[in-house]
Amino acid sequence: MQNYFRNTMVFLFVFLLACGPKDDGAKLRLDSARAFYANKEYQLAKQEIDSLKILYPKAFDQIRAGLAFLDTIRRGENMQTITECDSLVAAYQPTLEKMKSLFSYQRNKQYQETGSYIPKESVTGGVITGTMLRSGVGEDGVLYIESVFTGSKQKHNQIKISAKDGSFVQSLPVNDDGLNYRFSNMGKEYEIIRFAGANENGMAKFIFTNTNIPLSVTLEGQGKYTYTLSQTTKSAISKSFQLSTMMLQLDSLKTAKEKAEYHIYYLDNKKDKNADDVVK
Repeated sequence: MQNYFRNTMVFLFVFLLACGPKDDGAKLRLDSARAFYANKEYQLAKQEIDSLKILYPKAFDQIRAGLAFLDTIRRGENMQTITECDSLVAAYQPTLEKMKSLFSYQRNKQYQETGSYIPKESVTGGVITGTMLRSGVGEDGVLYIESVFTGSKQKHNQIKISAKDGSFVQSLPVNDDGLNYRFSNMGKEYEIIRFAGANENGMAKFIFTNTNIPLSVTLEGQGKYTYTLSQTTKSAISKSFQLSTMMLQLDSLKTAKEKAEYHIYYLDNKKDKNADDVVK
């Protein structure tokens, strides 16, 4: 009888040692998550809920409470995203509009669904005045650089921009037709090759970074032709790079806000569905 009593007490002691601290630890994790939430430290709050599930898998009441609270955390997190995006968009928009004033918006309604912003100093009214680089930014914020060549026998599909210190950037080859043109007129050859997206390969950024130093352009393909990039052209491409960067950043903020709004919509619908299930 004495042995039985002793064994029972040992069992109870072990049980309390194993379960009591686990329940206390789980509760502390949940309380910690609530404290982080109150301080708008949403990522840390979610980490506490994750730790609760991993470290205390049998603390069922706390886990259920934690999972329910997780939706509250996510809602707060998305509300914060919306607030931050609205604030940044409001700050960016005037600067963007001021930047756009340095450009001419052009769109051929007969052939184009969207237009482009062309730096005012490089607007030529569609007239090709010589071998040059010209740039623009689409309404989607994507920058392009066009390599224009006038001469004879040149057929290029790639360009390289170099500085005197040996640094350079090179486009990827453009092998499809798309917005590229090659034609002859009065014995003279004309080429207009457009580099955008991956094919542009950072050329505008390189020019923007090196605006104040001499840069040369080499046309590459079936032949090679090198010329010096004018200061006016460097300035125009630098402005295009800045406008593109701002437009893409603004678009990214608007996309982040839309995603956050959708997540809140999902959480609200989930809450309403759970409420209906309880009523049923």
